[in-house]
Amino acid sequence: VVIDICGAASGEPPLLLAASIHCATRSAVKEARKQLLSWSNLDESDSTFQLRVPATMPVVKELSGLDIVQRYLKWKMDNK
Repeated sequence: VVIDICGAASGEPPLLLAASIHCATRSAVKEARKQLLSWSNLDESDSTFQLRVPATMPVVKELSGLDIVQRYLKWKMDNK
């Protein structure tokens, strides 16, 4: 059985691109969560999360902990 996966008419290139971006985003969120835990000196091995589609920027920021960093920086700037 031979499967032609390079046919543009099948719609596979855009589908594979979307899947690869989603996988890369999941990987980036996982690493950001790991780094945030290491900065906090926490050792939580259970860092499971659900990255739904579409993965909007606010969702990605919340899952990776960037919302916490932004809140901290805002608090720091307000308390100068």
